[in-house]
Order: sequence, then structure tokens, then C-alpha cells
Amino acid sequence: MSDATATVDSNVSQGIMDRLRTETRPHHDKAERNGFGVMVMEGGLQLSPYVEHLAAWKRILSHLESALRSCDDEIVSQTWHEGLVKEALLHQDLEQLAPDGPVLSDATSKSVHAFTDYVDHLTKETPRGLLGVLYVLEGSTMGGSVMKSRIASQLSLTIDEPGLLYYGCYGNKVGLHFKEFRLRMGGAVDGSGSEDLILEAAGRTFELVGDILRAIAGD
Repeated sequence: MSDATATVDSNVSQGIMDRLRTETRPHHDKAERNGFGVMVMEGGLQLSPYVEHLAAWKRILSHLESALRSCDDEIVSQTWHEGLVKEALLHQDLEQLAPDGPVLSDATSKSVHAFTDYVDHLTKETPRGLLGVLYVLEGSTMGGSVMKSRIASQLSLTIDEPGLLYYGCYGNKVGLHFKEFRLRMGGAVDGSGSEDLILEAAGRTFELVGDILRAIAGD
């Protein structure tokens, strides 16, 4: 068996969720190399970049959630449900921390616009690619559960109260929710023939998310 044949057979035998985890790893790792993440994990996070991060995430998630909600593709509909909505939590966080309205830098606004443009492109051309975008942002709740306590400590915020609702969206059941998401998306996508385009969309989404976080940190 040639190496190429072995690779094809391996991809066929793996489900979409396993392939997403392994094949987008380089994109994931690059996205995590940003100044915002360093501030959170090593200390030094200030309120201003945190608020800008929440505001940017509210815009991209609101745009994505709207696209998913209105999508009539069967595979997308089988995966998406209203229990995945995060926009309302981000709205409450921003009402608490920036009642006069958050401000995005020009660089962050440009990066957010690139993200929403990509969502629009997928919606028009390959709607199932939206699931690759959803995978990246839903998967980020796993890392967010680790960051939550660090953000609370550095900014004197209270866990499970406005200001940290997005990062505490699933409470102590983050792993359970992601397991359910994996089963739901895998069950819808596996064997549909859309695996490769979803993988491509996830890889591009990691790049776009990394660009936003680097813009917020001024990298």
C-alpha cells in the first residue's frame, strides 16, 4: 500500500470530528500564538483589551449565529440548535463592562470584517462550511474554561456573573457539552461528502480568529 493510499484510507476511517482535531492542529496552534492569550495565561490582562475581545466576539458570533439560524441546508440544520447561542451572553458582559459601548481599533475592526465576509462567502457558496466555523468557536469553550478563572482574578470579576458570562457559558459542564456537540455534528456530517470543505473552513477560521486576537493585542 502506498503512503498516499494509506492516507486516504485513514481519512475515510476517521470521522469528521477526529479529522478536525488532527488536521487543523497546525492552524489551532498558530492561532493560539497571540499576545492576548499570553496576557491571559501569564498575567497582565487589562480591562480594555478584554472588552475589545468581547466586542469582537459578539460581532463575529452574532453574524455566524444568524447565518446558521437562517441556513436551510439539512446537514447544517441537524447540527445547529439554539442552545449553542452565545451572543446574548456577550451582550450582558458588555452591558456590565462597557455600558457606553465598546470601541474596536481600526486593526480589530478590519480583522472582524474579514471574518464576517468569510461567513457571508460560505453562506452563499458552500453553506456546510459554516460548520467548520462553528467547530472552531464552539471548541474554544474548552480553552475558555481554563482562562475563565485567570480572567476573573486579573480583572476582579466574579465567575458566573455579568462580565464573565461568555467564558462561563457552560458552567462546569464544558466537556459534556462539547461531547454532545461532537456527537451531533459527527452524526450529521459523516458520510455526507462535505468533510473536506468543512476542514478547509475550519482551518481558515483559525487563521481569521488568530488575526483578530493579534489585532487586539497589537501584535
